[in-house]
Amino acid sequence: MKALKKIFIGLGVVVVLVIAAAIILPIVFKDDIKKAIDDEIAKSVNADVVFEVDNFSLSMFSNFPNITAEIKDLGVFNRAPFEGVPLFVIDKFAVEINLKDVLFGNQLRLKGITLVNPQINVQVMKDGKANYDIAIPSTDTVQTTSEPSSFSFGIDHWEVVNGELIYDDKSLPFYTSLKGLNHTGSGDFTDKAFDLKTVTKVDTFTVAYDGTEYISSKKAMIDMVIGISEDYSKYIFKENTASLNDFALGFDGWFKMNANSYDMDITYKTKESSFKTLLSLVPGMYTPSFNGLKASGDLQFSGMAKGTYSDTQMPAFNLTALVKDGLNESGTSRCSRN
Repeated sequence: MKALKKIFIGLGVVVVLVIAAAIILPIVFKDDIKKAIDDEIAKSVNADVVFEVDNFSLSMFSNFPNITAEIKDLGVFNRAPFEGVPLFVIDKFAVEINLKDVLFGNQLRLKGITLVNPQINVQVMKDGKANYDIAIPSTDTVQTTSEPSSFSFGIDHWEVVNGELIYDDKSLPFYTSLKGLNHTGSGDFTDKAFDLKTVTKVDTFTVAYDGTEYISSKKAMIDMVIGISEDYSKYIFKENTASLNDFALGFDGWFKMNANSYDMDITYKTKESSFKTLLSLVPGMYTPSFNGLKASGDLQFSGMAKGTYSDTQMPAFNLTALVKDGLNESGTSRCSRN
């Protein structure tokens, strides 16, 4: 009992010291911490990283026994010829870490990562120069060998709240944007086999190629459960739905990455049979007045891809789209608006 009491007293002292350090160190050494971070950024990043130490906080009380590290108002801006264009800005970035893993474990398990109002703006010029190419090449040519580390990394869940992603590649030329992006995910990457569960919703999804918009301001949603195994090389579609406006597809099967090829057995089909779901993909059609549109007919859309893809092989695949009672005798669409 005395030994157990000493252990608890020792743990209590450690916890008190960690709490005191989390409160005192950022205040007392604020300027030194900021300078040290700025120096390291200058060595490795050819960009302007904007942040304030006052916007960094470390808490043990909001999610005890997890430590929550949080930084607000962080921004990364590339330099010429992309000056003034933000590469990455975020209102809040928070990480939850298990205290026991920090103090005693050889595995760092992140309990959660949260990004609030992140904005990612990727720009590629016609000559291929990209604003995300900000890393300064290392000049260290010394090669070292070491024993494999027993340290491992895991994460329980992550979340993106009201994000925005823009990819503008003028070398293709291709453009896509996702606005109102909300995403949640979970999966134990330390296991040899696990289920990756994600839900992604986008308020406005746009895709353009060579100046022509093929997907214009559509709503998108992906709800997926994917089994991952065989050293992250095999992916099994368990429960999956991907939708664009009213048009939704379900997926089944699996996909396997090999050293020099890809094996697959994937099928997909529409979730709904209404012909009106297909019309919701037409640019400009998905508006408040679209609710008054009457469209008769059923739609069946399905397909599959099965076999091996490599430099010398192609998998078998097909695509079937069947519209029943969707056209009248004159061959025009049987649609009307009130």
